[in-house]
Amino acid sequence: MLMLHGRPRSNYYNAVKAVLIEKGIEFTEVLETVPPTDAFLELSPMSKVPCLVTPSGPITETSAILEYLEETYPDVPMMPTDVYARAKHRELCKTLELYIEWVARRGYGALRGEDVPADEKAGIEKALTQSTRAVSHLASFSPWIAGEDFTYADIFGYFMLIYSIMSAKANAGIDLLGAIPGSADWFSRVQERPSMRRVLDDAKEYAKSQR
Repeated sequence: MLMLHGRPRSNYYNAVKAVLIEKGIEFTEVLETVPPTDAFLELSPMSKVPCLVTPSGPITETSAILEYLEETYPDVPMMPTDVYARAKHRELCKTLELYIEWVARRGYGALRGEDVPADEKAGIEKALTQSTRAVSHLASFSPWIAGEDFTYADIFGYFMLIYSIMSAKANAGIDLLGAIPGSADWFSRVQERPSMRRVLDDAKEYAKSQR
């Protein structure tokens, strides 16, 4: 059985977990601590979460894990089969990760009550203004982020935005979903899926247990 190592506080961990549930794949969760144990560092030398332990060995990096799951468990497809459509799917996911989540992450300290320097906030505002236009260009939200079919881009995109929404508001005064036409209704649709409800509820319970 697959073993998913990580923490439900991680949006990347939760993205992989939701895809596993959507595909109906059996797996066991292994909650990892901070700092990491020596045993976990043997699996994930960079201490990256999530880490998926497969019959062939461990895999880290979310995009690599999702590709593995798609190729190994094709019965419930979550990527387009057309080569160009699949490439655009990857492009959308990478844009959401690099130019939305990673930018917003620079201001996550504000969500913990920490001060974020004014020049950092200005940089976040400038970058997000450009990247929201890029996402609007790539996404369709008709009804799902890449078209008619629910794909792993919907799950990945949701978790790239879940903390970014708060950071954008706190650091740049940007309504992230408002800046990407169609995304607010889509965001609500995604989080009502049974797989997402399970993941989000588990994350809430984990957060309570850590207080």
